[in-house]
Amino acid sequence: MRRLLGTLAILLCLVVSAQPIAADEQAFQEQKQIFLVSLQSKVLTQFFKAPMSIHAQILLPDSYYKDPTRKYPTLYWLPAFEAPFELDAGMRNQFQRAMRESHVELIVVSMEGSFGGMDPEYADSASFGPWGAALVDEFIPITEARFRAISSGDSRFVAGHSSGGWSSLWLQVNYPMMFGGAWSISPDPVDFHDFTGPDLTARPPGNFYRDAAGRDYGINQAPWTMAALAEDPNWGWRQLKSFEWVFSPPGTDGQPQPLFDRKTGVIDPDVAEYWEDHYDISRILRDRWPELGPKLRGKLHVMVCAHDTFHLDRPVRLLQQELTTLGSDAEIDIPPCGDHWEIYSWHGGLIHYIVGEIGDRLAATNAAQASP
Repeated sequence: MRRLLGTLAILLCLVVSAQPIAADEQAFQEQKQIFLVSLQSKVLTQFFKAPMSIHAQILLPDSYYKDPTRKYPTLYWLPAFEAPFELDAGMRNQFQRAMRESHVELIVVSMEGSFGGMDPEYADSASFGPWGAALVDEFIPITEARFRAISSGDSRFVAGHSSGGWSSLWLQVNYPMMFGGAWSISPDPVDFHDFTGPDLTARPPGNFYRDAAGRDYGINQAPWTMAALAEDPNWGWRQLKSFEWVFSPPGTDGQPQPLFDRKTGVIDPDVAEYWEDHYDISRILRDRWPELGPKLRGKLHVMVCAHDTFHLDRPVRLLQQELTTLGSDAEIDIPPCGDHWEIYSWHGGLIHYIVGEIGDRLAATNAAQASP
């Protein structure tokens, strides 16, 4: 948490990326298409009682400097847990190629997703602060004004992978008019009947480590059980702790209440119920569908491999059943691929596919607005 509380407050300070420039990137950098931005958040600073900033990388489209009056649609990109938010050369090239081949120009905003070793998932959290509100009410309006973005929900989109996939869907559902569509790739659990194994909705509560028959929950393609992840001092421990920082209410000591006993795996029913009430996306959609359904028409897109490494396909299947029952037109795509990252190859390249779908969405909106 030292890094989290010690983040310098810089109000929309723009700098050209200081990463080493390869020869084939020189022209790209000279056009000043990449910027790093940092915005001090009032609501997060108030919550943490210390200066807090939101950071992102901006990727501008090719024609940005040709017409200083032109405004552009925006895609907010949310990376996976602990993944860097600064797009590497390969990812930048994917976005650039997709925009050029699809004839769609977007401002891509890649959001930082790791603060103090935790991922806020851009949710509004009692323990970790109002990150969703900070993004929607503070960061987006100021940044879009600075970079000539179209300040309309019809021209603003959100997408991400893994934890970023959950975040993109969460933001679309909880701020339905703020975004014109979400592309959620291999999201963290979206239905808490299957939280990569454990059913957090069961009453009486079950066990986070093993099922009713005593079989250990595990993950695909790795010798890990949920119990081993909880004890792992590296990625596994941090991932589970990050979920608790975002989803759990604070205890009397100010720390997030643990979902389960780390020794026995027994789930705390009160904490599990709080998680379900506040962060189970499937549950939220079911409870609020009369209000949300019309606002989310054509906006929900979820894709995950059929054999996701972390069993994230299973909660997506439950969400698909829920949305089908509700009569949603959501696009739920579960191709027969085999792990958490192979999904990027689906549809001949998922980034290209998403940019193309955004182009279709923009064209449909423009046609509707032009019709008498």
